[in-house]
Amino acid sequence: MNDLPRRGFLLGALGIAGMGYLASAAADPVPLPPPPVPIPPLPAPTITPLNYHSPALQPFVDELPIPETRAAAGELAAISGMHRYHRDLPETRSWGFGQPVLGPNLEAYRDRVARIAFRNELGTHVLAPHVDLTMHGVTELDRTDPRFTVHLHGGANSPDSDGHPLVAWRNGGGPSFAYGNRQEAATLWYHDHAMGITRLNIQAGLAGLYYLRDEFDTGRADNPLGLPSGEFEVPLIVQDRTFNADGSLQPMVATYIPEGYNQSGQLGDVCCVNGVVWPRFQVRRTVYRFRLLNGSNSRPYIFEFSNGMLFFAIGGDLGLLDGPVPTPSIRVSPGERVDMLVDFSGLGDGETVDLINTAKNDLGNTVFMVPELRPIMRFVGAGDGPAYDIPFTLRGGPGQPEALEPVYRPGAVRTMTLLGLNDDSRAAAVFPTMMSLNNLAFLSSDIDMARAGTVEQWDIVNTTPFDHPIHLHLARLRVIARQPILTSAYFFANYPPKFGTRWAPSADPYAIGPEQGPPPWEVGWKDTIECPTDTITRILVKWPSVEELGFDPDTALPIPPGAEAMSPTGTGMSGDMADAPEIHGYVWHCHNLDHADHDMMQQIRVQP
Repeated sequence: MNDLPRRGFLLGALGIAGMGYLASAAADPVPLPPPPVPIPPLPAPTITPLNYHSPALQPFVDELPIPETRAAAGELAAISGMHRYHRDLPETRSWGFGQPVLGPNLEAYRDRVARIAFRNELGTHVLAPHVDLTMHGVTELDRTDPRFTVHLHGGANSPDSDGHPLVAWRNGGGPSFAYGNRQEAATLWYHDHAMGITRLNIQAGLAGLYYLRDEFDTGRADNPLGLPSGEFEVPLIVQDRTFNADGSLQPMVATYIPEGYNQSGQLGDVCCVNGVVWPRFQVRRTVYRFRLLNGSNSRPYIFEFSNGMLFFAIGGDLGLLDGPVPTPSIRVSPGERVDMLVDFSGLGDGETVDLINTAKNDLGNTVFMVPELRPIMRFVGAGDGPAYDIPFTLRGGPGQPEALEPVYRPGAVRTMTLLGLNDDSRAAAVFPTMMSLNNLAFLSSDIDMARAGTVEQWDIVNTTPFDHPIHLHLARLRVIARQPILTSAYFFANYPPKFGTRWAPSADPYAIGPEQGPPPWEVGWKDTIECPTDTITRILVKWPSVEELGFDPDTALPIPPGAEAMSPTGTGMSGDMADAPEIHGYVWHCHNLDHADHDMMQQIRVQP
């Protein structure tokens, strides 16, 4: 791998255009919106010879499936099954947790340990031809006997229950995890995290929601916050996909990249919700609570309704906001969740309103002509429902959790950089790329250290022409501000060294505009934060204390018999690893899954 930043490939032609894009894309905090105005439809996406495309599929003909909600306990097998994504597509092989695709909504309660045994019964890989043998620890065996593990995304769990990407199980094996649930009610999710094939394993179906309840947000009809429950609390797992004519998934985007290469991004041309293409959902005239996850590999969304109506954001990744935030739109990046209330009381029988996506492609995907995606799903009016009022507050009052503390700037500040590089090891690919954090490989020995119980500020500097959702395991995050920078000047003054040497100079001298605070629906606790191109994203990072966690977060990760592991120094290993280098700690990474697989992931140790 050479040390030429990937930015060098695009910077000359696109630097000025990037500044113009950033000026239009960086939104001010959301003001109170004007009265609803119907949004005109966008033109149909252009069909180009550079991209794969699904066969023509009629939208809104299949009913939205609702995953079962079950207790987070016992055993859950990751299995292979047959699934039909759309009425007009043949059945195809897919993966899921205990079902043909995706998994049940697991329900747990605060301070009650949930013990779950996951088991690998996947068989051969659903996307075997697309397994990239140049990725970390990936071999031909991953096509016929694929590895898997499970990460509870947003959960503050001990290292041996976090689903570390260096430790995984093949068919017949699986981990037994204990989730402490020592955190407030939130919408978490669980998904595969096996290094080098995560993007393929999740695309094949290995993901599901995890409802964490507490004494305020109980999920029952008499919950203290007055929130909709039962059939009126609905999970929505949104994932873009591309399909072949035989109904199978087509994970490739660009026709000019050879099969079997990680293409640095996956953006589909149709949208699946809960595993079905462009579904329809009958709603009664009442308020619904939607637990929405962007489970896509790479695509961010700006969710709006086709008639411009308001909805109410009530929470994000790690819990509730202080009160409902009325908004006509909300941006959600891969890995992020939004908890929202939608009032359908004005929707007559048979009348429809569509959930749509109005996000434009970022600069990099615009250049490569990736198709945009507008329709998501349709809601159809169908009778009256029980009365629900939109609550005035959700925190800080009687019978409510404590109000959010004001965000502040901690004294300890780290600069972290996001870079794109040319990858000479992938010379067979057109535009061979890789992404990195701090100019380091995933298995670099230059590992960041943090201290449990401390609070830091991370200034994440995105020098690439792509937006990146950054996820930290274990930590709780708040957005402080975002600030645009002149990336070309930043590079010219601090040109990166050869790949493998840490590069993280401050970008403050290259700021070209004022800081912009988060929009009101993004002010709560989070675990995944979008970092736009040509921007410093400043975040508060809170590492829980040992007392809060109930365990030492730096204990060595045990490798159970039957598991396979990769050495943190890069040596492949298997068995009980008694004489292998120890694995400690957690990871932080981009949640564009293709980026995380290569090489936009770093280890971090959290010491007591």
